[in-house]
Amino acid sequence: MKEIQLAMPGSRLSMTPETLMIAFDRPRRSLSTAIYGGGFRNIRYALNQKLTGFYPSEKDFPGGSVSSYLKLCALERGAVPEESAVLLTAAKVDLFSHKIVEAGPVLVEAITTGGVEKTACRASSPALYREEKGQFAPQGTINMMVLFHGSLPDGIMARALITLTEGKTAALQDLGIADVNNGLPATGTGTDGITFITDPKGLHFTDAGPFSELGAALSKAAYETVTECLVKYDHPWNASPLLKTPEAVDLGKLKR
Repeated sequence: MKEIQLAMPGSRLSMTPETLMIAFDRPRRSLSTAIYGGGFRNIRYALNQKLTGFYPSEKDFPGGSVSSYLKLCALERGAVPEESAVLLTAAKVDLFSHKIVEAGPVLVEAITTGGVEKTACRASSPALYREEKGQFAPQGTINMMVLFHGSLPDGIMARALITLTEGKTAALQDLGIADVNNGLPATGTGTDGITFITDPKGLHFTDAGPFSELGAALSKAAYETVTECLVKYDHPWNASPLLKTPEAVDLGKLKR
């Protein structure tokens, strides 16, 4: 297992072929979409776990559910499950992207994995499946673990997830990624996840919108890591020059 110190004080990243795990020296405040450890929680471990086998339904996962499987994965990596948020992916975790964005007092660090060839989708397109008896697990996923060296109110943490998602979507648009089912510009995949982690002892901020210094750093970190992942990921077949975002218009001409 390889391990590196992160720029965020008191945190380190360990890597295996199946898992990326961030460990902290003390509890941090997290908002995560994770099946195991999701929601608002205080955590000391954040994991991005690769799905290593095919299970036809949720009950076939080790432990009898996806949540139980992820708990077992946390235990195997030496994490305390009750203090962990664990994302799940079918992407290659060894092709992760790690970026640090600093602006004034803001320090944001992102560790992202991504694959879009099977599940790239456009929000607002028709549904492709109905969750029934635990059978609802397509593969692919863009997962982001994002650290912020500061504290935020819970509502602004939720706003940060919107800003991170907008950065991800901008990257997909600029790469020309298509919804794999209808060819329209993709906004994400059907199974994306985010774990956003803040420091309760850090400087207090109250704005994570994309015009703010924090929001600009968050969206830049998302944009750059998603872009790098998908460039590394064998140049997805569903990237099309026809769908790439056009060059920006001259705002001066629009105002005249």
